[in-house]
Amino acid sequence: MIKLIATDLDGTLCNANHCLDQTIADYMKKLSARRIEWVLASGQAMEIVEPLFAKYAFRCPVIALNGALVYDRGGKLTQRRPMKTQQAQDMLHEVQKRGVLTVASMEKGNWCSDPQAYRQRMETLVRRMPDPALFAQEHGFLSLTDTPLEQLGACYKIEIYDSRPALADWARVADFKVSVVHGDVIEMTDSAVSKAAALRQLCESRRLANEEVLCFGDSENDLEMLQEFRYGHIMRNAEEPLLAQVNHIAPANTAYGVLRVIENYTGIPIGKEQA
Repeated sequence: MIKLIATDLDGTLCNANHCLDQTIADYMKKLSARRIEWVLASGQAMEIVEPLFAKYAFRCPVIALNGALVYDRGGKLTQRRPMKTQQAQDMLHEVQKRGVLTVASMEKGNWCSDPQAYRQRMETLVRRMPDPALFAQEHGFLSLTDTPLEQLGACYKIEIYDSRPALADWARVADFKVSVVHGDVIEMTDSAVSKAAALRQLCESRRLANEEVLCFGDSENDLEMLQEFRYGHIMRNAEEPLLAQVNHIAPANTAYGVLRVIENYTGIPIGKEQA
């Protein structure tokens, strides 16, 4: 019996516009009413995740920044796993020297090596959306700080925006957990951090067995979670090399793939039930 559903957002639960819609929200509420818990496992920061659900008055635990930060249903921070201070500083100084566009999620704000280049990248992304106005309203972008890097405290996640394979290989040499998503975003967290580790700890606290959990994702940063849990599903829209690494494949996110798989496992129908 499924008791918990853990899902990534962009490319997984969210639609083509990287947002929720009423069908998704209603189904989440229906499952919650039947005591099936949702956990959002995202590479995004809480400031991006929370507004997606505010419109629908829905709350659940959130694994943010690939597991570096974990929040309970009420939005209280319950777990933090920062990167080792010296290693993070060395990495950030190195990318600055290399002139690579980088964003770091810090304790006291989000630092960016080139805010103008970041905004231009995000504006280009928005123009590719089916509904740019909706994306800007409900999804949005990280807020950036102009506070000097040295004053921002602990670092939880570093993102390098670059498609060169050599740069990803260089990043993997360091003692970080590294994944490449969307083809050109290199994500780094502490080596002990992952969505899988955060979800495992959450399940242990609830005394849930592995087979009582359904998992969904579409990127390299989801692989450990999808491989560790028996009912891990990778989305059909994931990059081809990832599909062969997970036992179960869900329909694409644009076809309500997450909802359709849940419906199949639980027997709880999507949409209104017949009287």
